[in-house]
Amino acid sequence: MPKQTKTYIKILEAALPLFAAFGYKGVAMRDIANTVGITAAALYNHFPNKDNLYFKALEYAFDAQVSGLAGMLAKTQTPRQRLTAFIAFWVETFGSDVILRALLQREMTDADEVRLRMLIQHVFQPIYLEVEEFLRSITSRHDPLMLFVSIAGLVMYHFETAPLRKLLPNFHPGQDEHDAIIEHVTSLLIHGLDVP
Repeated sequence: MPKQTKTYIKILEAALPLFAAFGYKGVAMRDIANTVGITAAALYNHFPNKDNLYFKALEYAFDAQVSGLAGMLAKTQTPRQRLTAFIAFWVETFGSDVILRALLQREMTDADEVRLRMLIQHVFQPIYLEVEEFLRSITSRHDPLMLFVSIAGLVMYHFETAPLRKLLPNFHPGQDEHDAIIEHVTSLLIHGLDVP
């Protein structure tokens, strides 16, 4: 692995918004080199190919956001507190990092199985294993994978549908507040719909 020099980090940080805006297929190595202000040859000194750069960039983006997840969960005590902290973490992460959210959306809509398998193996699996352990610690009634997907959907869809939601009847700006989303998702998970 190349040494993480300032240029290496600068390349990763320049690549992320390009991949988020144009997708994996829509970005060429020369585009990234031009954005950084280096030659394509210099770029290849740091990353042997676009696949390597793409996976390293996603790993960098996720590591920056989720590095504090385990420590944050360990600080809380009751299962409810841990669930609320977990939801708050993801609301803050996806609510504040537009690039990370766009990268995830692109990957899911592109649905390139080879790339998705590589992302699972190199980026998502370590995070998911931590999350699965956490979910098992707060409930044994639900499948952890299905629970994770449900929580992720409840959280992410608030941000993905923001332009549409603002046009719906009964929308008010308070519904976009992170605290309101955290409270809503947590309450929904703890209490359900309470349908008679």
